[in-house]
Amino acid sequence: MQVFLKAGGILKDYLKPDVDAYTRKVQVREGQTLREILADLGLLPHVAMAFANDKLIALAYVPREGDVITLRPPVQGG
Repeated sequence: MQVFLKAGGILKDYLKPDVDAYTRKVQVREGQTLREILADLGLLPHVAMAFANDKLIALAYVPREGDVITLRPPVQGG
């Protein structure tokens, strides 16, 4: 099954997009959680939030075929 992960900014450097400048196509196993997917890609410590279909999702989310998941890094500032 495949899903699409999207990221911008510094997170894009970790994602290594291959579809366009912001998107990477990823093959995942049925039942695999977003946490497991991000851990397999080495992205887990760099992601603070994730969205699917414009809704905030938990790391326990199990993606469906063709899902587009947008990843956001932690925000810093003063």
